[in-house]
Amino acid sequence: MYSVYIVDDEPLSIQETIQSIPWMDNGMQVIGSHTNPQTAIWEIMDKKPDVVICDLKMPVLDGNQLMLDLKQKGLKSVFIMLSAHDTFQDSRTFFRHSGFDYLLKPIDPEETQLVLERLTKKLSEIVTSPVFSENANSGSQHAFKSLEAYIRANYQHKITLEILGKKFGLSPGYICNLFAARYNRTLTSLLTELRMKDAAAQLLHTDKMMKQISISCGYGNYIYFCRVFKDYYGVTPTEYRECNV
Repeated sequence: MYSVYIVDDEPLSIQETIQSIPWMDNGMQVIGSHTNPQTAIWEIMDKKPDVVICDLKMPVLDGNQLMLDLKQKGLKSVFIMLSAHDTFQDSRTFFRHSGFDYLLKPIDPEETQLVLERLTKKLSEIVTSPVFSENANSGSQHAFKSLEAYIRANYQHKITLEILGKKFGLSPGYICNLFAARYNRTLTSLLTELRMKDAAAQLLHTDKMMKQISISCGYGNYIYFCRVFKDYYGVTPTEYRECNV
């Protein structure tokens, strides 16, 4: 799993960030957090997380300076800025220094999920996961094949690591590691791929309305479906249909 460290001067904000985001479903785990950015620097350099999520406005050391200090020390982590202050100047500074993305408080689950899916895609390109050997334990291979078959047959429904764990009698962490080793990806990214390919096929080969397609692919929220589709294909569902029929 990819490791995450959170820096925020508000303890309740850290707690909300940890509890409101489905980290494991996205192949991540929070390995540390701190309210003091100066102390956090030393912990981060020691733990070397794959991702650092930091608040923009903090006393003594703001998020942008924290990121610059860590980069100057040689840290290769991916940075996400979290703040209640949406100012162009602050976000411009963040992106100018290769920050990955920018989220506003309070955390919006759907917006956060879009960012996490882009994040795991980036991490899969720069962080090497263990190779799933064809000679690996036969039990692991059988477990993964059963999981994969179930997901491909039921991706239109709600599926989480917890749900899979209860159904197959496996721990969510074990399932998460199977996906990382087999595909170097997460459960969420596989679900998105299956749903988006289904949506694209329906757009091209049926005359269903967009909302019908959205629901049939597992998205109750039509607006969110459109955002995921555009994030995945680079165009809206309507544009995709118009350009390909």
